Amino acid sequence: MVAEFSTTSGLSELQVREHCKDWLSQHPNGKMKKKCFQKMMSQALPDFTTEEAEKMENHLFRIYDPHEKGFIDFHEFMTVFMVLTGDEPKSVLEKMFLIFDVKSTGTITNDEMCTLVTDMDKLVQDNVDNETAEELAKHAFEEMDKDRDGHVTMEEFVEAILAREKFSTYLALKILNIFG
Repeated sequence: MVAEFSTTSGLSELQVREHCKDWLSQHPNGKMKKKCFQKMMSQALPDFTTEEAEKMENHLFRIYDPHEKGFIDFHEFMTVFMVLTGDEPKSVLEKMFLIFDVKSTGTITNDEMCTLVTDMDKLVQDNVDNETAEELAKHAFEEMDKDRDGHVTMEEFVEAILAREKFSTYLALKILNIFG
């Protein structure tokens, strides 16, 4: 795991071991509670107000805690982090889809897209067309929903971003920027 994480993160194996050691010293039982995750996210999103950061934390915490245990164990944390910082675009985008799938139904609705993009408002204020978060969400949803059935599947989500659809790619890059 250390060698793989070193490769995907760009850190040396020694640096990875230090990060692991640090994580485990902060969480000796191997579990990070949501409050600690909030602190980590506030450092990753320094320009966000407490309310704005909390909204993003809730979206991101869902992918780290898929079984809703209220904490993230070390293996879950490292696995998701490696996927989100890894080289395999399809795997990264499939994990990212889970952030957008707010209700965990396996599809993204227009309302879910709007909720997430509105919650990301601070991250998307610099969009090229100076659109509101709602307009950006609407355009991204339209790009992704290829069959126009009102739902975006994981396949549609991944394909839109890999095809470099303008709004879809923009949102994906904003999510990836949170992870460094």
